[in-house]
Amino acid sequence: MEHNRVLRLEHGINFRELGGYETTGGQTIKWQKLLRCGGMSLLSRQDLAYLRDYGLRYDIDLRQASEAKMAPDHYPKQTQYMNTSVYPFTDNRRFDRRLKRLIKRIMVDDSFDAQTYAQMITDSHPVKVWQNLFATLLANDQPDESVLFHCAAGKDRTGVAATLIMTALDIPRETIIKDYLLTNAVFMAADQLDNNSIITEANNGDLASHFNSALDVEADNLKMVFRVFDDLYGGGIGYLREVIGLSVADINLLKQLYLD
Repeated sequence: MEHNRVLRLEHGINFRELGGYETTGGQTIKWQKLLRCGGMSLLSRQDLAYLRDYGLRYDIDLRQASEAKMAPDHYPKQTQYMNTSVYPFTDNRRFDRRLKRLIKRIMVDDSFDAQTYAQMITDSHPVKVWQNLFATLLANDQPDESVLFHCAAGKDRTGVAATLIMTALDIPRETIIKDYLLTNAVFMAADQLDNNSIITEANNGDLASHFNSALDVEADNLKMVFRVFDDLYGGGIGYLREVIGLSVADINLLKQLYLD
């Protein structure tokens, strides 16, 4: 099967592969194992047949129950659906003292988005969601079977999930940010390029850079995540071990399952 960064679906929203991204050690993420997207309520029968043949095994819906009820997912029969909402935060803005000092130090413009990203990786409610996400990733041990995770636009909640996964797989931060920016580039390009052009430019790595001038503020959100990793936990792996609870064996197994 031909592999593309942006999947060829009729009614997919920001439907993308994480396959092919290279680690710092020269390995690559396997294709047909990790998918990310926006809402799935508009998928056609042809789309579902494509995803069935693609091996979609788990559909992790990061939206709130009300969002899922309003626009329920369409997915193949063999796919296991899980609605596990990132929101609402439950710590009532009672930040860890270290996190509060960090936010005060680096939030020059008091960016609501960046603060929300910090909460998405530190609040006790989303932390449980990420723990469940990694449990599913570890259970997905059959070849050519995919775990899909998504929210409404495939941008913020999905972007954080992708960041955590790619961090565990030792993908460089520059690549993680590039993949994050591609979300906006796909939407910005939709009215200017036909679908085949979007796919071609995404696969060539050109699309994100083509629109990069308009995306600088968005990149700051992930930089906030990385600052939390580094300033509070000594890096991404420190965060995954201390907060998510992944062991060295878990991280090694993830690499065995998802890297070539």
